[in-house]
Amino acid sequence: MPVNIQRIERLLESGECDKHGYWKPNAIMALMQELAGLHAARLGFGRQQIVQHHQAVWVLTRHDMVIDRYPAIGDMIVGKSFPTQARRGIYPRFYQIEDAAGQVLVRGSSFWTLADIDSRTMTQVPEVALAMPDNEALEKPLPYPAGARELLEGREIRRPWQPLYTDIDRNGHVNNTRVADWALCFLDACVNLSRRPVHTLQVTYRKEMLQGDEIDLRFMMGQDAFSLRGERDGESCVVLSGGLYPAYDQGSLGI
Repeated sequence: MPVNIQRIERLLESGECDKHGYWKPNAIMALMQELAGLHAARLGFGRQQIVQHHQAVWVLTRHDMVIDRYPAIGDMIVGKSFPTQARRGIYPRFYQIEDAAGQVLVRGSSFWTLADIDSRTMTQVPEVALAMPDNEALEKPLPYPAGARELLEGREIRRPWQPLYTDIDRNGHVNNTRVADWALCFLDACVNLSRRPVHTLQVTYRKEMLQGDEIDLRFMMGQDAFSLRGERDGESCVVLSGGLYPAYDQGSLGI
């Protein structure tokens, strides 16, 4: 695999799937995060390198994905990812996950940035920008991420939440994948997820959430769409939105 593309090939494990056998969206996001991290390390700017030499960490700011088809537990999944050139401190990255036959399962795009490890604010590292391969000619699985859009009408559910130990990643804040898990729990109370799993997902990250923070979660359920906002002291930290399949044929999962 050329250095401009990162690839992971493995089997889908049961622990990554929900009780209906569907690959959980947060687990998909975790694979994409792993692709990004491994590729950054190959390019010489993995977490260890930028912490040590630039006192910075990688931070996700936007993430979009479309689940075209769900694989079954035990299926081979092939994840591929590539970045394009940085723009004013924003690092676009694209993802495609396929089955063993090369059929597309999931498509994704994201914006990453670098944050100073002490001030937690965006920082510029010119060496990283220069290291990004010129992939502009590669076909992008999705456009640049547009960001989440919060629903204004629908069924509303509010819950207070304090992030716990298992929500926190190596950067000391709630990992970007956790909000997708929270959304799935709200969705389970509103729809039959065995027939209507998640089809699309968009997330916008605005402020980091720390262990023990008092977070107000506001979930909105529309006819086919949903959104989730997490806020602290009246300020939005994260917004997630997405859509459900009108109906999904579980036969492909062997159910």
